[in-house]
Amino acid sequence: MKVNPKNTIFVLNMMDLKRFYLIILLLAIATLVTAQNDKAEFGIKIGLQNHNVVTPETISLSSSAELVEMSIGEIDYGFHAGIYARFKFLKLYWEPALLLNSQGITYLVKETDQSVIEVKEYYQDLDIPLNIGFKIGFLKIHAGPVAHIHLNSTSELFDVEGYEQKFKNASFGYQAGLGLDFRKLRLSLNYEGNFTNYGDHISFEGESYNFSESPSRLILSVGLAF
Repeated sequence: MKVNPKNTIFVLNMMDLKRFYLIILLLAIATLVTAQNDKAEFGIKIGLQNHNVVTPETISLSSSAELVEMSIGEIDYGFHAGIYARFKFLKLYWEPALLLNSQGITYLVKETDQSVIEVKEYYQDLDIPLNIGFKIGFLKIHAGPVAHIHLNSTSELFDVEGYEQKFKNASFGYQAGLGLDFRKLRLSLNYEGNFTNYGDHISFEGESYNFSESPSRLILSVGLAF
């Protein structure tokens, strides 16, 4: 198999766009409704995240004519950036966010001649965490659901005959973490778990594969309130 790093596919269909615009519309309505509320806050966020794979695993690719097996080699640190809002009510706060997330991964694949090569894959999601929290002194504690809307992807695996990507339009998980406010600066460290298995988008000749472990990650964010 000859890997062509320029081989790129963008997976963005009309259903993804409709979901994306609907979310933007709902958040815009929430912003307009609360714009005059002195308990509402808006800002930007950037940060890094790393995926945690506790038990490296090898999967057998029985339906591929070119590859024998595949395993996870290395997961790059990811980057995210976007906007957030914070609405206070009673002694709680609700903090929705729209974050564009980019992540890369290196797979180790064994070919039929037993040689092992590295192939890269990159994907971009729109992450939508909806955390609810409270404050104890200077420390914030929060938790809530998170949605991941798949936007596009790039993979060198497309050079393999019969390979297909079958990303779900949306996947879901949960977050829990701690935060710290210092004037206009907003710091947070979150743990995230997901309800899908890692690599569940991988398909050869119509047969789907995935690793048995669900992806989790640590997310470090820095925000600036307007």
